[in-house]
Amino acid sequence: MDRMRRANFLCNCTKTVAAVAILFLCACINNSARAAECRLDGGAWIVGQAGSGALARAVDAKLGETVTAYVVASGTLDGRKVLFSDAPDRRYTRWADSGCGGATVSWRRVEPTMEHTRTPSPNPRYATYSNAVLFGPRHGEWIGYDTIEYFETPLDGAGFALRVTDARPSNASLDDHGGLGAMRLAAAVAPSGNRRAARTPGAADLDGPGISDRVFRYSFRRGDDFLGWLTSYFNVPYLFGSAGHREKAQAERYIGADCADVLVAALRRAGRRDLDYSSVAELARVGKKVAGPVLVDGTEGAPPPASRLRWGADVRAGDLLIIDYVGWDGTPRAWDHILVAVEDRGPNGAAADGFLGPEDVVADSGDATGLLFQPLGRQGKVQLLVVRIPTAPPAR
Repeated sequence: MDRMRRANFLCNCTKTVAAVAILFLCACINNSARAAECRLDGGAWIVGQAGSGALARAVDAKLGETVTAYVVASGTLDGRKVLFSDAPDRRYTRWADSGCGGATVSWRRVEPTMEHTRTPSPNPRYATYSNAVLFGPRHGEWIGYDTIEYFETPLDGAGFALRVTDARPSNASLDDHGGLGAMRLAAAVAPSGNRRAARTPGAADLDGPGISDRVFRYSFRRGDDFLGWLTSYFNVPYLFGSAGHREKAQAERYIGADCADVLVAALRRAGRRDLDYSSVAELARVGKKVAGPVLVDGTEGAPPPASRLRWGADVRAGDLLIIDYVGWDGTPRAWDHILVAVEDRGPNGAAADGFLGPEDVVADSGDATGLLFQPLGRQGKVQLLVVRIPTAPPAR
């Protein structure tokens, strides 16, 4: 009898263990089959990186690099607060790995119109953006921050990450500058099942004198010197009287820049962080006078000037060319405009001739087209002063 009792006892124990195991397995299967509870609370933004660099809300890259932008959306996962993103950081939780179901991410390019199209201009005769009176005896008088217009266009891409390799504008009729320049991005995350969506800041998000810094910005430049950084300012609107101090300046934030501020912005990024934003006259004072003034006449059929500046001695790439328009009294200032010497070229498309002339390439930002590289001769007849500002700050 004892043997039979022990056998029955062992048999019952085995059945009980088997039953418990089956129940545990079923519970595990049911739990694994249950979809995670994922919610978005509406907060979203974009971070990005150039190559494998640090994540940031604004990214500056060289042409040839890849900028990867990542949506970050705040929400909850099974009641726990998380940040959903594919960005390579342990703070973030990947939506695709969380059992959250499907989600569609739509991306949009955010870019400015280059002049007023929907809002009134503060200078009624000109559509150019301006914080100050444009031309006439009150030229340069402050009238308040202008409103810069932005719009959005859809981009291909439906995931939490988007890779971009250039900053070409959406309007194919505009000069794409070989992909150089600045651009911004916005995105929206729409989970399947009509759950709450989330949008990043975009074209409608303004913050004081310009688009909000919460809108992700990226740029592509040609190099790390002054002229290289200057190429990151293509697609940035010309804004007469652009304003702000140091890091808060409109030019520093790629919102808009006038002819002087766009040069200061590039100089600062090339190493002159000690420079603050100023005017043409101030740059003439701060810089070292190298040559001039001399006459350069770009009008058709103009005779060669009596005095010419030599490339390599009197002028070189990166020098500032401060000009006064001969015979024009549209402003009360002694110096009307400022350019940058870029490249020596000879007449009729010939190779460099060694002298500064109308055919030489300059960087110019002076109207609604924004920054351009174009022949010096398009300025017409000008008196010109060559000023040089070293990219290394002075020793203390």
